[in-house]
Parts: sequence; structure tokens; C-alpha cells
Amino acid sequence: MKSAYQDTVEEVKNLKGIEEAIALAIEREKEARDFYMQQAALMENPKFKELYEHLAGEEVKHLGYLEGYRDKKELPTISTEVPSGQSFSPEFDPARTKGGEITLGDAGILLAAMRHERKSEDFYSELAKRAEDENQRNFFQMLSKYERGHYEIIDSYLEDVTQFRMQT
Repeated sequence: MKSAYQDTVEEVKNLKGIEEAIALAIEREKEARDFYMQQAALMENPKFKELYEHLAGEEVKHLGYLEGYRDKKELPTISTEVPSGQSFSPEFDPARTKGGEITLGDAGILLAAMRHERKSEDFYSELAKRAEDENQRNFFQMLSKYERGHYEIIDSYLEDVTQFRMQT
């Protein structure tokens, strides 16, 4: 059985040029934005709502970078430094859970989000490895690092969820 990473490597290998890679990346960013916006709209817990709104906003930024490249054939002039110090401190409301456990839905959404961010990180990392020049490589490496940062934010939420469940 092939891993998700192997699937990503195969997918990138089959792309026919940078234009096709950018088009696929744009579709993925739109899907992620829509997913996060939908989850934010459904959340009653303000910390989950804040997380998903933040992630939707990040995907919109990535869309802008990718669409700018697609339309102008120029890499965006943005810092390739990934901002650090972004932190969310989830707070869970035991009244909304049964038996002291966070809902399966909340954990499942976090896991789906983590999987998406990991696949996106791998996708951009593979594009960086196959980039035609240093600017493209730096651009895709930057996007990969952004996705890694999103993964880590979501992971911290999931860690708090599991600690919450274990302590009750």
C-alpha cells in the first residue's frame, strides 16, 4: 500500500509543467479555504471558530500568491520568512461534551485539517524539489513551510483535546 507521501510524489511527477502545478495548487487552496470557512460557520466554540477563520484567511493569502504567479508569470515579492509566534490557546467547554470528552466531530475535523495541511506541505515540498529555478524553489519552499506551520497549530489543538479527555 502506497503512503500519502508516495501518492503526492507520483502526482507531482505526472504534472506537465509549472502552469499545471499552479492550477492544481489553486484548486487545493480553494478547497481548503471553503472547508475552513464551512467549519468556522458551524462552530459554537469561539476558539475553534477563531482557528478555522484564521486558517481560511491563510488559504486566501496562498491563493493570492498563486493567482498572482499564474496571471503575471512572476513570483510574488513577499518575504520567504514564515512568521513565528502565532499561537492559539484552545479552551474547551465541558458543558458541550458528553462524559467529559470532546466530541468525535471536533477531533475528526482537526484530523482532517491536519491531513490536508500535511498533504499540502508534501505537495509544495515536491514542487520545490522539481523547480526550474531558485525563485520557484524558494516560493514553493515558503508555501511548504506555511503549511507546516498550519499543521503545527492544528496539532496543538488536537494535543489539548486529547489531554482534556485524558484528564477527566
